[in-house]
Amino acid sequence: MSSEAGPLLRLHPAAMVIGALGTIRRSVSATILPGVVFLFSQGLSPWTIALVLAGLVVVAVLAALWGFLSWRATAYGVVGGSFRLRQGVFQKSERTIPLEHVQSVDTVQGIVQRVFGVYEVRVETAGGGASEPDASLPALGRGATEELRRGIEGARREPVGAEEASGPEVLRRLSTRDLLVAGATSGQIGVALSLLAVGSQVFDEFFSEAFFRNLVDSLAPNALVLALILAPAVAVVAWLLAIAGTVLAHFGFTLSREGDFLYIKRGLLERREATIPLGRIQAVRVSEGFLRQPFGLASLRVESAGYGEDAGVSAVMFPLLPFDEVQALLREAAPEFAVSPTLKPLPRRALRRYVFRACVPALVLAATGALASFLVFDAAFGLLAVGLLPPFALYGWLRFRDAGWALERDRLVVRSRGLARTTAIAPRRRLQSRSVSHSPFQRRVRLATFLVELASGASGTAIEVTDLDAGTAEALARRLGPRGHPGGAA
Repeated sequence: MSSEAGPLLRLHPAAMVIGALGTIRRSVSATILPGVVFLFSQGLSPWTIALVLAGLVVVAVLAALWGFLSWRATAYGVVGGSFRLRQGVFQKSERTIPLEHVQSVDTVQGIVQRVFGVYEVRVETAGGGASEPDASLPALGRGATEELRRGIEGARREPVGAEEASGPEVLRRLSTRDLLVAGATSGQIGVALSLLAVGSQVFDEFFSEAFFRNLVDSLAPNALVLALILAPAVAVVAWLLAIAGTVLAHFGFTLSREGDFLYIKRGLLERREATIPLGRIQAVRVSEGFLRQPFGLASLRVESAGYGEDAGVSAVMFPLLPFDEVQALLREAAPEFAVSPTLKPLPRRALRRYVFRACVPALVLAATGALASFLVFDAAFGLLAVGLLPPFALYGWLRFRDAGWALERDRLVVRSRGLARTTAIAPRRRLQSRSVSHSPFQRRVRLATFLVELASGASGTAIEVTDLDAGTAEALARRLGPRGHPGGAA
């Protein structure tokens, strides 16, 4: 696959079956509703059932024929410094991607691919879309996959001599125990609750309103007991769904490195293998979830320029590890981001702004509660809303306490808190723009918001320090500029 005149290669024959199944799935999705309506409108007679079965046979035969023709029409290869993909049954097309534009070569092994022992290979470019790969090969054998990957990455891979034959070095694997802990502390219960809400709407379609009314009437005498039982039960189910989702996504998570490339393998039902070029990583984020921080646990994410399906969005480097081991892993996986300086706190005068911003929702609720108390002459509403102020104020204090920044060895380190405490690490050379803004309220107390943007995806990703001392923010912007002050430590 290295010469200009070299022949292009064909996909694995399993691509015919995969293509046929995809055609059948799309056809069934488009015709299932009209088919069901026709079936019941004509009655379940033998003639009607036979007609439907005959239609299914015709669809299957046409899908198999289309799968064969698509397989015959598809060819790929690395030719003359470019990746070429030729496809199209009736309308022929050929795409050529220069190798220096290729961002990554990722593999996905779904259930069908696992049956045939093949992989779907996705070729991504730095300017590719966020939802679809630039080129996709639905079925390649393991050997063909590795040959294609090395053919594409060979132009950028530094020679490593005899070590190259040994394959990527495994840096860390996620154990089964840590996988379950990651699911239990993922904080994804809200997502699971939304899935339960959608399921309840589907449940409503099968039961009449009278059924639910009779059920409520029968349970009304024990409503409080029912609520005390049902609320924890729903929370437990949502928690178990969150664990299950984490297990499906991160089962067998393995982080490896070879040369200037990181490799990530993960997934239970659908096995994924992703490539992250170290040269594309713009920033690393260390996230300590609110359920994980008390146990000293964290997760690692990377911001990568136009990487993979989540272009412009952080991708998981490692889902769970002790916070004390983060720097050791970074020294092995991405040494440029292995820095842990002592962070400088925000000025004390910024505290009241953090507390006030955190209390705004509680103040709105308190005002609403006061109005409700006046209208219904019940002080309980107002007291309940006012009672929310202390925890909201505590949250604002925590955000202020955890915020900090440092500049060490030309690495900008910024820590902030939402629900999770997050530390972002970005080398100065990865920063695309820097800005300092002042609101009228910030000017009164000599504060400013410092913002830098990274080249991550189409719109970029920002790192922000809110309510930094105005003079410090201006000096930091100058130091991080293209002609900034030499030296790293701040």
